[in-house]
Amino acid sequence: MTDRLDAEVRTVAQLFGDDEATYTVPIYQRNYAWRAEQIEQLIADVQDALEDDDDEYFLGNLVVTRRPGQTVDYEVIDGQQRLTTLYLLLMLLDRDGAGRSVAHRDRLRYESRTRATEALRRIGTSASRHAAPPAQPSTDEDAGIHEGYNVVRQFLDQHPQLRVREARGRFADYLRDHVTVVRASLPPTTDLNRYFEVMNTRGQQLQQVDIVKARLMSQLPHESEQACFAWIWDACADMDSYVQMSLTRGSPAQRTRLFGEGWSWLVARGFDDLLATFWASEGADGAARVRGSMSLDEALAKYATQEAVTTDEDADNVRFRSTIEFPAFLLHVLKIIASDSAESETQLDDKRLIARFADAMESASDRAEWVRSFAFSLLRLRNLFDAFVLKRQHTATNGEDGDWSLQRLAKGRRPPGRTTSSPRYLHTFSAGQVEAEEDGVSDDDTAHVLLLQSMLRVTYTSPRTMHWMTLLLRAVADRPPEQIRAAHLVAALRDYARGKVHEAFFDGVEPRSFDISRIVFTYLDYLLQADGGSTEYRFTFRNSIEHFFPQHRDQEQESGVLVSVDCLNLLGNLALVSVGANSKFSNSLPSAKAWNYQTTIEAQSPKLALMAETTRRDGRWDDDQVRGHHAEMVNLLRRDVVGTLEPGQTRGDPA
Repeated sequence: MTDRLDAEVRTVAQLFGDDEATYTVPIYQRNYAWRAEQIEQLIADVQDALEDDDDEYFLGNLVVTRRPGQTVDYEVIDGQQRLTTLYLLLMLLDRDGAGRSVAHRDRLRYESRTRATEALRRIGTSASRHAAPPAQPSTDEDAGIHEGYNVVRQFLDQHPQLRVREARGRFADYLRDHVTVVRASLPPTTDLNRYFEVMNTRGQQLQQVDIVKARLMSQLPHESEQACFAWIWDACADMDSYVQMSLTRGSPAQRTRLFGEGWSWLVARGFDDLLATFWASEGADGAARVRGSMSLDEALAKYATQEAVTTDEDADNVRFRSTIEFPAFLLHVLKIIASDSAESETQLDDKRLIARFADAMESASDRAEWVRSFAFSLLRLRNLFDAFVLKRQHTATNGEDGDWSLQRLAKGRRPPGRTTSSPRYLHTFSAGQVEAEEDGVSDDDTAHVLLLQSMLRVTYTSPRTMHWMTLLLRAVADRPPEQIRAAHLVAALRDYARGKVHEAFFDGVEPRSFDISRIVFTYLDYLLQADGGSTEYRFTFRNSIEHFFPQHRDQEQESGVLVSVDCLNLLGNLALVSVGANSKFSNSLPSAKAWNYQTTIEAQSPKLALMAETTRRDGRWDDDQVRGHHAEMVNLLRRDVVGTLEPGQTRGDPA
């Protein structure tokens, strides 16, 4: 063994198959923490690469160090979340008999963590080919690993392109033979404390977004314009800060000049206004940012990393988190500039960011002018995004995961002892001036828009499918922000959701079971709340289709009530819940779920709560209850989406 870094490209099959290698996650590493969003994104990226006929798909780096001993045992230093997800995916594909088998079994271990080890063991020894391992892990097992496995299973079962056995086999073979990682093996003499210190303080690796920035800047002929562009770009890239703060950090006077006396809306009318404001503030310091007209290589070297500057003024700003990353936002801006209303995942795929900008620039007759116009549009749309697109807000009262937020920034009072005013955050559509954190509950208009947006956000979890966000930004960009009313956005978002529900449920044969799209469930939950006059329900990320009467009931639960095969997979017997709730319900009968998990059910889904209420009221959940609830839900959708009822019914008939 040498004292040099040994880096080699490995396919997933080679990763686990070469030298009969095992991987040990050391005790100092955190537990498996990936959830549905990260797991589904990994699988979807691999599936996209397969459909695009890519020869290879690079998944990332795995940093390890060889442990002493006769066997090949690698200690996992960096990349254990991705490695564990790959292992769970391979376990499920192998259990289903999809594609060629890989000798991965028992090759992943967690050091001194019996709960994680037991969870991996029980998943690995699942006997049934078509049934998942026991859905409710014991208290001696790692629930996060079980939840991850269930996310993988449900995504494969619910993804239209992965449910068919032949297609799943192609996916499995592509994953094993064409998906690669770089396994970098550190010398055994490496000081790991020093390694982690370097990893945590190093600059970010060059990304596609950095290359795009450099290419756009290189089109501008003057150093003043290049510096101004970098100022705008860097401010907009800080997605977790309101752009008024990141653009004019430490300069309230500049903020007033750009965003008016109220600080809410951009008043500059074009790139020239921004340039004049920037140069008046920066002067010689601004010129020092960029010297001369830059080549692409020079721009990359200068702008691949960016400084992080913080001030006391925007300390309150850190409580907000954007729901998308900057590359995704850039793609929304491109779509709006191009007046592109089509919907394909390619348009919002950040892996194609460079190509999308290259296509946009190619058709420009004056590239420098196109870049100037783009910079202004970027800032204007970012200002609107902050006020009209939901965020996550983290405060002391709303828990670790935060809560949905729809607020606009405005100029606040001048604090005692300060010479300038501080920003405050108001509910976007509130007519009053009470700060959101003081108020606690938003006004009805803001709450309704927020309910719709959160419904769409948890439905379309991949940034590539968030076309509703482009629609929303286009709607608010078409008129002065002071004239935008909640009713405009509610109408636009509901029409969008109706179109998706119509396409998913009413356009052809009525779908069943896993063929029913998430939008059908989430829009039903929205209708049951909003049309009932309530906007207090909180949408959470849910991706598991729950059979209220289970597909495989617990053997020890005796019951004379049964649901027929014909009714089992109807919409009337289904609801959308989180993976954790699905595991908690296990294969219990409806009566047990309705009485034992009432609080959980109410938090999960209004539709599920209605099913549980029916069970408690009637004392049973059989074919009659399933068909009755099914008819009620279908007609609720039909009235709203299609505008008609089932043949033979009138609007006054009971559901």
